Amino acid sequence: MLAMGDVTAEELYRAFREQAMALEQGGADAACIETMSDIDEAVCAIKAVKENTDLEIICTFTFEKTVQGDFKSMMGVSPVNAAQAIIAAGADIIGTNCGNGIARMIDIIGEMRKVDNNIPMLVHANAGMPKNINGRDVFPESPGDMAKQVKELVRAGANIIGGCCGTTPDHIRAIKSAIK
Repeated sequence: MLAMGDVTAEELYRAFREQAMALEQGGADAACIETMSDIDEAVCAIKAVKENTDLEIICTFTFEKTVQGDFKSMMGVSPVNAAQAIIAAGADIIGTNCGNGIARMIDIIGEMRKVDNNIPMLVHANAGMPKNINGRDVFPESPGDMAKQVKELVRAGANIIGGCCGTTPDHIRAIKSAIK
């Protein structure tokens, strides 16, 4: 992590550049920079993609609910601050993924939407928060549970909705059906 001094900004940039160029050469249409928690790292990744490829750039952060009731990344970044930084850096699509069930994504995307009314916003929610049952991680939200939240998620500002950890093809079908 950049903030921990494990890597320099230049080393990180070179690594992101190499990956982005390889993806483009392999036929990718977009670079998905996801599950970010640090603005400097996200901006570095966006810059590397933007300066070295013609790929569309998707950038998402992951947030957790704090004891104060707001949302922050593990590096203390709010949804508003993340949105401002990654839009300024040149992301084409922004949003949030992982870390939460779909209901919490409604508040997160609502905060991000305050920054820009027009940029496409993506949400890839977990199928709930995992629970360890008999040594196995289980995601508790059923396809129907997730589908029930879609209308509010769209109302909050989501344009692209998919799934992250624990989602299955049945979850995605239910989300698609709810959107229709």
